[in-house]
Amino acid sequence: MRSLGRADPRRTRLAPSVGAIGLVASLLVAACGPTAAPPRAAGESAAGTHGQASAAASADPGAAPAPASDAAAPSTPAPLALRIAYATPEASMTPLWFAQDHGYLREYGLDAELTFLSSGRTDQGVITGETPVGFGANVITSRLGGGDIVAIAGVVNRLPFTLFAQPGIGSVQDLRGKTILTSSPGAIGSWATLMALRHLGLDPQRDVSLQPTGGINEKMALMAQGLGDATIFSPPGDLKAAELGLVPLFDLATMGVPAQVTAIGTSQAYARDHAEELRRVLRAYVAAVAQIRRDPEAAKAIIAKYTQTDDPAIVDHSYDYYRDVWGRPDFRVPPEAVQSILDVLDVPGAATARPADFVDNHFVDELEQAGFMRQVGAD
Repeated sequence: MRSLGRADPRRTRLAPSVGAIGLVASLLVAACGPTAAPPRAAGESAAGTHGQASAAASADPGAAPAPASDAAAPSTPAPLALRIAYATPEASMTPLWFAQDHGYLREYGLDAELTFLSSGRTDQGVITGETPVGFGANVITSRLGGGDIVAIAGVVNRLPFTLFAQPGIGSVQDLRGKTILTSSPGAIGSWATLMALRHLGLDPQRDVSLQPTGGINEKMALMAQGLGDATIFSPPGDLKAAELGLVPLFDLATMGVPAQVTAIGTSQAYARDHAEELRRVLRAYVAAVAQIRRDPEAAKAIIAKYTQTDDPAIVDHSYDYYRDVWGRPDFRVPPEAVQSILDVLDVPGAATARPADFVDNHFVDELEQAGFMRQVGAD
């Protein structure tokens, strides 16, 4: 398998096209360009900006961080090396980026390297062990395909999408006979589109034509050229869609259907043999979410940096949307969030699969029972 290295944002671009693709690419590159986490600046303290030292080696999985001091150094655990992949350069990944840049991963005992891998490559990195932890892994489809991968925590457990259509399409019923752009089969955007269409009373197999495409850049470019009639976008892509004159038809979040959109995935083999690394990842993740909610300006700076966005409106919109989505209703992956996806997947095994087979919430349960969420202010 090809070695998984850091993403080179200079190599990420739209395929050559005409007219609107150039315009759309210029609109999107700031908001959607991938970048890997840079190394800590020389001289920067491993304690980051929040003044906590790691308690990750404590026998208590929820032990609260102790104040940083030289005297406490002997009790600080030796950092464990770990490569972590993330599946999208969008703002949903902010807790991971924040945990890296503000020293939480280091404080909780990890020498972490972040690697951007698109969608299915994140799953493969987890399954092969090259990147044993994946933020945004497509756990359900990959496990149905035979991969050793489970979700150990939820990041986004509801649909963060809005259905947009071309001007002149005034209602959902006007989509009958139209072309709906979607992600590759099995990807988040694919099954989210299926959920939306069925919820709105449309049969995806008979009432519309589904056209698989690439990621957000490709979908936006095709919509700008009029080569698709409707598609879904999440923040901040929804702002870009509105700038292009596309019409919002339906906010999928109003469906009230739990869905495992973004999870932290690992393999069962890694969870068995490297439980301590996973505990440290989850402590850092939970503590980062708590701080993000307390410090919006620091969180927005991280969003701007990693999405390469210099538009304050986009950054504000992304933060405002996700602030109360990360780790809600709690940091577990709800079984019903898995079941809602199994219900729309037309792949072997989906109809008879059990949600429990895709989830291992016991690491989060440990933190909850030990009072860690309360101690860091993430409850």
